[in-house]
Amino acid sequence: MIRDIGRCGLVGLGLCTVLSLTACGSSPLPPPPPAPSTSAEADPAVADQQIPDAFDKARGWKAEDHGTGLERPVVAARSGLVLFTKSLNDGRIRVLAKDMRTGATRWTSRPLKLPDTGQNYHSVSTSLFGTTKNGKEYAVLAAPGTEGGDTVNKPKEVTTLQIFDVADMRDQGTPARVVTVPESAQEFIPQNDGNLLVRLGSSTAVVDVSSGRDTGYRHQDAALHAPKACDYEIGDCNQGITVSGMTPKGPLVQGFGAFWVPGGWFSGDVPPPGVHPGSGLEEEVRAIGTPDGRSVVAAWPGANDSSDDRVWAVHDAATGKVEASVPCAQSDLDDSGSGRRGVPVLSGDGRYLIAGEVVFDLAAKKGICLAENESREAVTVSAVDRDGTGYGTAGSSQATEGAVRVSVATGKATALPEGTKAPTEITGPVAVFDEESDGVFVYPRKPR
Repeated sequence: MIRDIGRCGLVGLGLCTVLSLTACGSSPLPPPPPAPSTSAEADPAVADQQIPDAFDKARGWKAEDHGTGLERPVVAARSGLVLFTKSLNDGRIRVLAKDMRTGATRWTSRPLKLPDTGQNYHSVSTSLFGTTKNGKEYAVLAAPGTEGGDTVNKPKEVTTLQIFDVADMRDQGTPARVVTVPESAQEFIPQNDGNLLVRLGSSTAVVDVSSGRDTGYRHQDAALHAPKACDYEIGDCNQGITVSGMTPKGPLVQGFGAFWVPGGWFSGDVPPPGVHPGSGLEEEVRAIGTPDGRSVVAAWPGANDSSDDRVWAVHDAATGKVEASVPCAQSDLDDSGSGRRGVPVLSGDGRYLIAGEVVFDLAAKKGICLAENESREAVTVSAVDRDGTGYGTAGSSQATEGAVRVSVATGKATALPEGTKAPTEITGPVAVFDEESDGVFVYPRKPR
């Protein structure tokens, strides 16, 4: 069962409680909170950061609230905002929105209660995601944990999704809706089409953030089976099924050695050029995901039949047709813990699809591979600007890692000066630099 608590239910409950206390002669209502700030204080650390010369250090800002650093940046470019979370001492959390150009605070949510994490291990931590549907921007505060429980009764595992309509949010407001999934999430898979996938133990919940509607897919349900027979000498492709994404035609399903859309297309019918003749029957065939519900990123075994020989491809999510492909020795996407490298992501303008050491130009229908070769270290791309300039890091360890500039048109990578930091996201007029040790910085693009 899914609980969808509307804004009115939450606000109404709080209002009734306050009115009752006041009527009984308790203390009067506290004064209203101060209005959102209109400017951000200058921070000398902003000018000290070493960033690529395409961005303006003189007009940047650091993500802080009353001296406390903010986390989990999400850019809502249409609204001109960057959203963050701020943890409170009592275990609650706030979501804050800052003007992307100035760093001024535009609104701050009321303190939000999260499920109790206690001493239990959870596969994922509290995260903030952004997504867009029908031109509206949403932010989702997703958190696994437990609810309830006492001396006799055990607490229940849950995952809560607190959903904000970014443009309609006001200072000291509450989420537009709260969806509770009755199980602790093992993985969150965000898509920029209004869908957030919550992967559970034996099922996946797909939540439409614009409505709060949840659709559950049990992995062993026959409705998820491949649209054609795919028997092997031992077993078939319908073993070990998971849901990797959501497309306009239904869920993107990963099985043993194949992936597909139920009732639609099957990976074995749409292999990219240069793959192993047995593709579709090989365990290594894998759908990595779909960042927007329209383009599916997949990794295939290469024709050389070696463990590190791969072909990466973009498939049309509606038909399975290969839109672009590139040979690349990257075996998988590295989950760095940032929440961005473990899944394919789109550039801010939607033209470039970033998948670790592979970048696709969706307009030109081609890809580049930046895996390690005889003359170059592997380059992991974190962001691509609208002119096709990518940024990322190269190096075999954190001690030797350095920032790199990449031309997506040519595939050429150039080392940036020592100490330079690479942006983790470029959206609209700004670049975000999310440094775990130094904090989050935002810089506008220089005028041209």
